[in-house]
This record gives sequence, structure tokens and C-alpha cells, in this order.
Amino acid sequence: MAIMAKDSGGRDFKPIPAGAHLAICTMVADVGMQEGFSGKPQRKVYLRFEVPDERVEFERDGQKIEGPAIIGKMYTLSLSEKANLRRDLENWRGRQLTGEELKGFDISKLIGKPCQIMVTHDAKDGKIYANLTGIMGVSKDQKPRAATLRAESETVEYSVEDHQQAAFERLPKWIQEKIQNRIQEHPEVRPATIAGGDFTDDDLSDIPF
Repeated sequence: MAIMAKDSGGRDFKPIPAGAHLAICTMVADVGMQEGFSGKPQRKVYLRFEVPDERVEFERDGQKIEGPAIIGKMYTLSLSEKANLRRDLENWRGRQLTGEELKGFDISKLIGKPCQIMVTHDAKDGKIYANLTGIMGVSKDQKPRAATLRAESETVEYSVEDHQQAAFERLPKWIQEKIQNRIQEHPEVRPATIAGGDFTDDDLSDIPF
């Protein structure tokens, strides 16, 4: 399920144009067990990205600030063969996950990593909504810039299993509410967190990834 990052102030931002964009991951938030499409509870994680070439204006503490547009996507926390998270990770890295990596991959390592995202538009109730529908590695022409790309906003990593209040308070309000209203699972059936693998400097050739 693709979800555009929401603005808590209720303002309408111009949607990110459809197409491919250079981006950088700024948030990995484990939101716990949520209702899936079939009604069966599934562990979910939200990834958020900055798009530096698309600028927006917003207000903070009474001051107008310019910054990169943001967009995100909610994934089921799974590396099964048909999982969207696995597909996007493999497209991002430019290679398939190894058998060892499939046993556990630390997705918190995505924070601060550059990529290309694919954005598509949907129309609803007279408004255009931008959806993140795919993640890919950066192109050859983008590699020099991607190697020096840095997040402009504060990065956030959050896990419900290792709750850190300071990190929780940096999450958007709608993510906080999802976490607070998550389905409480019993410890004996808690799904394993994807952890253990990593991006290495060999990923995407000469990009420090």
C-alpha cells in the first residue's frame, strides 16, 4: 500500500511530479502489527524519502521554510518471494538477496542511502495524489551526485520492539497513531524482525552504499 507522507497542518502540497526521481531514505519506522488487505494481521514498516529536486514551502515555529518534498510507502515486513519489500530492495541494490541475507536483513541500514523512486499519480475527489510505486538504484549519470547526497531533515529510526520515546516523538502524528493503535500480538507468535543483513560498499558498484 503506497502512502504519501502527510502534513499534520492540513495544508495541500503540490504532488511530486510523476516519473523517476533521485531520492534519499530518511525514515524507517516499524509500526507493528496492522490489519492487512485480507484482514489478517501483518507486521508493517514505513519508509520515507526526501526528493531534493522537488522543493516545497512549509511553516515551522511561525517561519516559512523551504525544503525537499517527501513521500513514503508502507510495506509488509517480509522478504518472501512475492513481497514488495524484497522486490524493491533487490531493484535498489541491483542484485538479488542471497540466501543468507534472506534469513535476516537490517532495513535500518537504508537510512541515508540514495536511490531512484518511481512516482505515479492517482486522482480522487478532484485531487491528485502522488504514490511511491517503485525503488531502483541510481543511474550511472546520477552516481557522482548520489555519492555526496545527504538528508536535509532529521533522520528517524523507530522499532516497536525497542521503543525509544525520543525517536517516537519525531515520527509524524499519523504514524504515531498507527503505532499506538496497532494490533497487540502474543510474544509466542511475534514475527521475526528482518535483521542481520546489510548494504555494503559493493552494492551498486562504486557508490558508498
